[in-house]
Amino acid sequence: MSYDISLHLTVDTGGPEPLEVCVADIGNYTSNAARMWGDALGHRLADLKDKSAGESLPALTAAVDRMLASPDHYRALEPANGWGDYDGALAYLRTLRDACLVHPKAVIHIYH
Repeated sequence: MSYDISLHLTVDTGGPEPLEVCVADIGNYTSNAARMWGDALGHRLADLKDKSAGESLPALTAAVDRMLASPDHYRALEPANGWGDYDGALAYLRTLRDACLVHPKAVIHIYH
């Protein structure tokens, strides 16, 4: 299993249905890193599903800061099976945070 995250905006084009546009594709990362993200965020990464990027930005920024401040703590949470590591989990979370900063009105889509 893995996380596949993207940010989407809904645009009213005047047609019968609004248009949903992907404004940022964060990509895919193994769910084996969920323990690290949960510890850093204080809740599951999946809990950000359907939340606005701007609303999620403070939690994501704090989580990135926590991971940067305590790398040994988070390395100790790396999965024993070797699928995912501190560096990859931090980079994925940082990419999500940066995209939320650029697109605060977007909605976070998480496929897990």
